[in-house]
Amino acid sequence: MLPVLLGLGVLIGGVLIVANWDDIVNWLHDFIPKLKAAWKQVRELVPHGSRIYGDLIIEGADRLIKIAHKLYYKENEQWVEETTSRKLPESEVPPFIRNKGIKKETDITEEMEEALGLEV
Repeated sequence: MLPVLLGLGVLIGGVLIVANWDDIVNWLHDFIPKLKAAWKQVRELVPHGSRIYGDLIIEGADRLIKIAHKLYYKENEQWVEETTSRKLPESEVPPFIRNKGIKKETDITEEMEEALGLEV
C-alpha cells in the first residue's frame, strides 16, 4: 500500500509542477536575487563551516537562474519564444525585440541579459 501512495504522491506532485511551471520560473527569477542579497548581508555572521554550505547553495541557485532564460526569434514569419518552444503572436514579443526588425538570425544576448538582469 505504501508504494502505491508514494507513486500517487509523485504523480500528483509532477502534475502540479508541470501545470505551474511558468509561475515557478518567475518566482525563482524574483527569489534568487533576494536570496543572494540576504546571504551577502549575513554571510560574515555565520560560522565558517555553515558558510561553506551557504556558498554552495547560492552557487547552485545562481546556476539554476542562468539556465532558465528565454530565447526569442522569428521563424517563417512567426515569432518563437523558447524556454520550452511555443509559437506566439507578435503582440506577445517584447517591444525591444520586435523593434529590431530581425530579418535573419541575430545575437541579442546582451539585450536579454540587460532586460532580465541575468548573465547567459
